[in-house]
Amino acid sequence: MFDFTDNSNTPPSPALRDLRAFVAEHADGLAGAAALLGAAPGVRIALAALDGLCEPGHPVARTMRALDKLVDLLMLEHVQDPDRIESVCFAALDPAEPVVEEICLLADGLSNRLEAYRAEAREMVRAEVAA
Repeated sequence: MFDFTDNSNTPPSPALRDLRAFVAEHADGLAGAAALLGAAPGVRIALAALDGLCEPGHPVARTMRALDKLVDLLMLEHVQDPDRIESVCFAALDPAEPVVEEICLLADGLSNRLEAYRAEAREMVRAEVAA
């Protein structure tokens, strides 16, 4: 469904390759989890993040924002806000359902890889500034 290969002239960093590999492997699960936790708006967020990672080169700011929103959705950051769709979707889930554990694993996996990519990018900037 999504092509996460980077066709740019510069090879992606190890953390970006890892992030893209994780998202490619779990694209259906991420989109499904976004649908369960955020209905149609959640799916739009997930698809924007997935589409953005398909682009060659480093992810642009819009993609990074979509990834952050997807992590927030998966980490249940807004379920306590009754004005958001996430609260309704979350209330409909049974915590004993097996999908809940899968969502937790996806949330942790995406969050960890996204943070690793950011840390690596910061180190690359520091190295360039020091040079």
